Amino acid sequence: MIPSQRRAALLVLLITLLMLTALLAPLALAQTATPPATAAAVTGTPTLIGTPTPTLTPTLTPTPTPTLTALGAKLVLAQTYLAGKDYGRAAALFAEVSQEDRGNAEALAGLKEALDGQAAAEAAALPATPAPEPTAVPPAPAPRETLVSTLGAKLRDFAGTALAALLVVVLVYLLANAFRWALQTLRELWFTRGLPLIKRPAVQPGFLVGEFTNTLGETGDNAARIVPLALTEKLIRWNQLVQAKEVPVEPEPKLDLGGMGWLKILWGWILPPPRGYKVTGALLRGATGTYLLTVQRQALSSNSIDRSTTLEQRGATADDAFRKMAGEAAKWLVNPGDIEASQAIVRGMKATKDVGDAMQLTPSEVFDQALELLLPVRQQVAANAIDFADARNRLRSAESLLGQLPSGSGLRQDLQTVIADLRRSVPAG
Repeated sequence: MIPSQRRAALLVLLITLLMLTALLAPLALAQTATPPATAAAVTGTPTLIGTPTPTLTPTLTPTPTPTLTALGAKLVLAQTYLAGKDYGRAAALFAEVSQEDRGNAEALAGLKEALDGQAAAEAAALPATPAPEPTAVPPAPAPRETLVSTLGAKLRDFAGTALAALLVVVLVYLLANAFRWALQTLRELWFTRGLPLIKRPAVQPGFLVGEFTNTLGETGDNAARIVPLALTEKLIRWNQLVQAKEVPVEPEPKLDLGGMGWLKILWGWILPPPRGYKVTGALLRGATGTYLLTVQRQALSSNSIDRSTTLEQRGATADDAFRKMAGEAAKWLVNPGDIEASQAIVRGMKATKDVGDAMQLTPSEVFDQALELLLPVRQQVAANAIDFADARNRLRSAESLLGQLPSGSGLRQDLQTVIADLRRSVPAG
């Protein structure tokens, strides 16, 4: 049977039942009521004849009987369907009631509840929606390679690799320079500030005595070997005298590339450069028959020449002339300012041909006389065999030399320090 016909048949049956109930209800009430005469007969009470007695007629109060209308029947049936979770039928009945009786709150509420329940049941019954599969994108056709595109791609790859390598080299170079600078700074602080804290003299930048180029031919071969030796000897003697300002002196080591020589070069690139200066020069012949010695002082920290001078000497032989100039070069290395002033004084005297004041000594001459006077005293003090009379005379003569030097002279300050140090061992008598 079609559902709509079944609903119509049920509705007719329900209406018929309701009508029968309404018809049979008064008959049931009439049967339950007892007449008064019958009640009296039953109890056996005598009835007086001739005397009218009022007869009380019982008044029956009808009990209200609920009556279901068609709409009410639909609402009851709809609630039944809703309770049984038959949301489709319940929604249909509630919709009919709401159409027939507009504004019926029970029908509207039931319709909403039925629709919500039906939606929830349908959502629960639906299968899980599978995730959408990715759409396959057809690969783009590869571009046709040509010779130009191939070369361009290779050049780009090479340029990228070269640029990355260049950046790495620059970074390593910067880090190495920073490391060298830090080590050099720490070393300088230790030699100039750290050693005096432990009662030791500060170490001044030293000298590496290198080769002197010979331009004189065979006559200058022996002189080229004499110059470094004579220069080194003069510097060592001065170091023995001025112990508070000792300057390290050593010959420049020969470059050794055999065996593990490459390792020394590598360490030379990593470690900071040596302290001090490299001394080099050349042996030349002057235009007027004199000999010339050029001396260059090269700073090892920057690998650049920071000072240079040229010495001139006339002599019978090249060996004697260059030996004397090597001694002057040593003085110039110790006190460049004083020796350059001495050279200027000598040139001025030669230009004016003035030899008037024979007592006035140049700084170079003071340097030599101080070595002759004070170095023996220093050696006596070191050997603990002091000739006090001779030592006192030498110290007095050396003190008189100080008056030959200006007050701001570096040579004068060095000699004052030496005399004060020796006076502690040889007091004035």
